[in-house]
Amino acid sequence: MELKNSKVRLALLGVLLLIVSVGGYAVGAKIERRTASKALHELLATKEFLYAEAAVTRTKSMGLEKSLKQLSDENTELLDLVAQLRDRPEKIRYVTVTETVVKPPDPIVNVLEPPDEHLFLLQDNLAVARFAYDDGAELPYTFETYELTFKNSVVLSEKSASGLLQVASSADPGVFVEIPIDSFEVRSISEQRLFEPHIGVGLTFSANETPDLLGSIFVSFLHPHKNVDVLGVRIAANGQTAQFGLDLVGYNLAAHIPVLTDLWIHGGVAIDIRAKPSGHLSLGTKF
Repeated sequence: MELKNSKVRLALLGVLLLIVSVGGYAVGAKIERRTASKALHELLATKEFLYAEAAVTRTKSMGLEKSLKQLSDENTELLDLVAQLRDRPEKIRYVTVTETVVKPPDPIVNVLEPPDEHLFLLQDNLAVARFAYDDGAELPYTFETYELTFKNSVVLSEKSASGLLQVASSADPGVFVEIPIDSFEVRSISEQRLFEPHIGVGLTFSANETPDLLGSIFVSFLHPHKNVDVLGVRIAANGQTAQFGLDLVGYNLAAHIPVLTDLWIHGGVAIDIRAKPSGHLSLGTKF
């Protein structure tokens, strides 16, 4: 009995050290993130807005297939862009569609005679073409088209996005003009299935008359959120006993820990081979 109690104490000490190590790492990483975030917020607080035509939109979360159907039209087939990625669809995270109309300040210009020179302008004096007449030249009429450079900048976050559309003409190279964005939609692709079996392994701390540490394998079924499990089954065992358990809820601790991506904690109840019930707490990872 004394040897068994010693093993239990060592197992509890091992779990405690593991929890302390992970917790210490998480706290240190969180402090580092907060320090970096504070410095960035202070920098942004001193920044004045330069762009009057920047557009901000809420990011909508939706499945890839539905997003491609809703955002595609007779002019743009987004499915073709997905095919050209040559990547698996489940790796696509965002779909962004921007639409704008660049309007001329004077859509129609009526004159009695052709002028010596005329610039075709869009908004904000953005030159797209030029007509010139030289009565003394061998070829008196000149028609010139300018190159246009479009720059579309988008900053994405999980909940919102901001976009800026700028255009420069080769008539005045290097000078970019802001263009208002008429339509700006961003879809965050979520393919999280509510029901899907996930298999994993872990360590289980069993709390009953004699607390024990067991190795375990588990299957979780319901996933209302990418970091939350609800209902699953678990088989745990060591050299002295075995248990069949029910995981009531689980949470992915790695969502708050940099570097790690998959470290789940599950809580539930179990019954051992002697029909003794117990509560259990497990740390594990999924395949």
